[in-house]
Amino acid sequence: MTKLFIVLLSIGFSAFSYGQTYSVTFPEQEVKTVGTAVITGQFVGAENQKIAFGNQNLGGVNKPLRNILCDKEGKFALSYDLPFKDYYYLKFQNGQLLNVILHGGDSIKIYGDVKNVQKYSNFIGSEESEEMNQFLVQYGDLKRTEDSLRRVAKLDPSKANEVNTFFQPIAVSFYQKRDKFINTYQNSPALIVAVNAVDQKKEYSTYTKIIELLGTSYGESPTVKNLQAYAANLKKEREATKFLEPGNQAKEIAMNNPDGKEMKLSDLKGKVVLIDFWASWCRPCRAENPNVVKLYNHYKDHGFEVYSVSLDGNLDAWKKAIEQDGLVWPNHVSDLKKWNNGAAKDYGVKSIPFTVLIDKEGKVIGTNLRGPALENQLKTIFGH
Repeated sequence: MTKLFIVLLSIGFSAFSYGQTYSVTFPEQEVKTVGTAVITGQFVGAENQKIAFGNQNLGGVNKPLRNILCDKEGKFALSYDLPFKDYYYLKFQNGQLLNVILHGGDSIKIYGDVKNVQKYSNFIGSEESEEMNQFLVQYGDLKRTEDSLRRVAKLDPSKANEVNTFFQPIAVSFYQKRDKFINTYQNSPALIVAVNAVDQKKEYSTYTKIIELLGTSYGESPTVKNLQAYAANLKKEREATKFLEPGNQAKEIAMNNPDGKEMKLSDLKGKVVLIDFWASWCRPCRAENPNVVKLYNHYKDHGFEVYSVSLDGNLDAWKKAIEQDGLVWPNHVSDLKKWNNGAAKDYGVKSIPFTVLIDKEGKVIGTNLRGPALENQLKTIFGH
């Protein structure tokens, strides 16, 4: 899925991302001023340089609202009539951005160093802006550490346990700070930076709480309105796929196999079935196929089946991939409509590979079980 990075940017890091685009437009004739913001300050390293002032909802980082020229000492001054309360930015010539929360009628002084504007910036008159940027620094450090450790584990899988053991206390420490930040700034626009530090699926109640709090504290902000629109759509998607919760009955699937014969998921009732959404063009799917083949061969005589739903659009490519990867089970279906695949829509599939494991009665055991997670679940079911 394509990610849209909106506002609160820094070098190589964004505060939050949306799965879909929601925009609030402001025709020129409807824009009203909410007050003047006055921002002054000084940045080491910005001597005689320009600082761009802008807003993600009015041109983004490539079309600033105003360019400010610093003097020979790095001092600058800006006075701007705000069209709305929102998250604005200062962009420096080295590409770094500093985020500022503005309400209208603001008087803020900022002092810092362009070597790392988020980490080395002090705000006078906007504590919420300073705390917001400092949280971004902490979260950025966590993600960079996590990415580095993932690369280590990928290069040498034998170090996976060692990497996890090393990273766990780092992650626990950060999320303790995150929870404290959420509690401390629950009535502040600064809370928006916690959005991406929350797992939308595993911590859905916390996620929705943040959106609600932002609506109360800063609901006039178009960025918050965008976030509310995204959250509303996410809620609809969750409700539409609620049947995938463990214990619920899986939806029927009836499609043709490569030879044009209809094959129904319900025909496999009485067996434990892995519904596997994949495609010949999907590299992660193809990389996972050997593991599925191994588990199928191990458990097929004990009541395990695989029902593969392909999001291919080309019959020959689909058939070739089945043969190349040795997908020897007979249950292969597709309507050859790619992402418009009927079953994929019914199951709310947004990315592949995507799997649903169902029991002998056709009830959901779990979703997105792959690799060791799938193997462990099958060991639990079959006892070996």
